[in-house]
Amino acid sequence: MASAALADIRRAGLKAPTRVIFAVGGLAQAGALARELAGGRPALLLTCSALSAPTGPAARLRADLLRQGVPVELFAGLDHEPTVAAVDAAAARARAVRPGLIVSLGGGSVMDCAKAVAALAVNPGSAAEYLEGLGSRTTLAQPPRPHLAIPTTAGTGAEATRNAVIAAPDRGGKKSMRFDGLLPAAALLDPELPRSVPRAATAAGGLDTLTQLLEACLSRKRTPATSALAWRGLRLVHAALPVCCDRPQDLTARSAMLLASFLSGVCLANAGLGMAHGIAAALGALHDVPHGLACGLLLPATLRYNRAGCAPELAAALAAFLNRAAPRHPEATAAPADDAVIEAGLAAVEALQRRLGVPANLRHLKLDERALQRLATASMGNSMAANPVPMDPERTLAFLRTLA
Repeated sequence: MASAALADIRRAGLKAPTRVIFAVGGLAQAGALARELAGGRPALLLTCSALSAPTGPAARLRADLLRQGVPVELFAGLDHEPTVAAVDAAAARARAVRPGLIVSLGGGSVMDCAKAVAALAVNPGSAAEYLEGLGSRTTLAQPPRPHLAIPTTAGTGAEATRNAVIAAPDRGGKKSMRFDGLLPAAALLDPELPRSVPRAATAAGGLDTLTQLLEACLSRKRTPATSALAWRGLRLVHAALPVCCDRPQDLTARSAMLLASFLSGVCLANAGLGMAHGIAAALGALHDVPHGLACGLLLPATLRYNRAGCAPELAAALAAFLNRAAPRHPEATAAPADDAVIEAGLAAVEALQRRLGVPANLRHLKLDERALQRLATASMGNSMAANPVPMDPERTLAFLRTLA
């Protein structure tokens, strides 16, 4: 299934890593790939504390690179969503090491940090200067260093995107550093790596993947190719995500979710997202709500809100999620059969939300009117711009009131 999906991506000319390895035990191939990409220079390996133990995957990866003749500098401790300060610290190390290759081993936060570091290793200034809507630098003078992304979670699909989400606490939220050159040169997907991810993180990551796949189908930037790719991923998630949470060692389910996550990243990079991601970014920045949890919380309500603006597309996406044949009709409005599929699909999404223990609203945050107003304003980022129903702070505030 992975090879067919990759062939479709190439055929459609979608933006994606040039090299993709998808294999159980594929981490053992990283050294040879790194030697090819590093061009005779050292590699800078970015990872988190949990993966950098002496017998952990980062140690195995480092040993493999050394066996292949690639000197490695390790930068660990990337344990939270990246901030400007964390990215700048990693970039300072990169400028000192002058690597030929950046390698990331971890979840979306590690990979996002690595994408920014790949650019800042050869470009001046702080990460803050390159953030959309905040920074003064809108181009990269030098192309980023090659980046080999190795995800250890199934969630953001960051190994397939060209943006790095970075928190700027003193500037009021999260913003993206976004350039085509940030797309990793290669992605190595090994389903063995996510097996140690705790249940809560597995659930949150899977809900992020589900949200990205559904929103890419509804985005105003969607294309037939991105929708077809998203349907592929959606057909995997419904069955695989609960199994990953309940039987974490199940390699079949882990493989399905890792592939779905990668496809969601390709869809994000080529079609954009929507309302759930716009608000989720603001929830993370203002109220420290983990990104995947925020997506899972918001998904059913945002789908219902957007239904009037994209009913045929929503029906087709939910049919894929339910593993049903997508409804077909020539009209621009939903047919009765579509309505039945939408209701069944929304019920299935809500059932998954409950099964994974995700709240159905924002009431636990106890947000007052002022907090809701600030949240609505902070939600007007890049993701919101592609929402099928045009949004502004006033409409977003009215929607948020229904959840608070």
